[in-house]
Amino acid sequence: MVDDGYEDMVNIDISSVVIEAMQKKYTNRPQLKYMKMDVREMSGFDSHSFNAVIDKGTLDSLLCGHNSRQNAAKMLEEVGRVLKDKGIYILITYGAPSYRSNLLKEVGSWTIKLHVIEKLVGKSEHLWELTNPVPLDNEGSSTETLLGRNPDVHYIYVCTKVG
Repeated sequence: MVDDGYEDMVNIDISSVVIEAMQKKYTNRPQLKYMKMDVREMSGFDSHSFNAVIDKGTLDSLLCGHNSRQNAAKMLEEVGRVLKDKGIYILITYGAPSYRSNLLKEVGSWTIKLHVIEKLVGKSEHLWELTNPVPLDNEGSSTETLLGRNPDVHYIYVCTKVG
């Protein structure tokens, strides 16, 4: 993203090992800041301080652990808190709408658009055009109807904070 002109990118991880490795790897990229922090408690950031938050796998990891629902809710509350009004939370996940939509709706005040991208590279047919949102109903069943059960895709939820 730095190559595309983004100037101020903050990256957090709960692991100091990961933070140290990334700081070392990207010493030549001063636009990238790395901080050890728990996504469930981001008091190091002021409320309404970010235009966007990108999550690839963090919510999935929390949902695999102890007290998963509670920890996921804490994370999503913190994401909502640090986002500016009309800020964007981009969630890249394996979680189908039947598992993620209700959680997102319960915890945050978002408008949600769903996109999908196939996991397997080299397929000639696309299940859905990435730039077009997939219709999303309250139960996630419209997605199953369009894509089939257990499609081999990454789900990308683009959640805009309602302010």
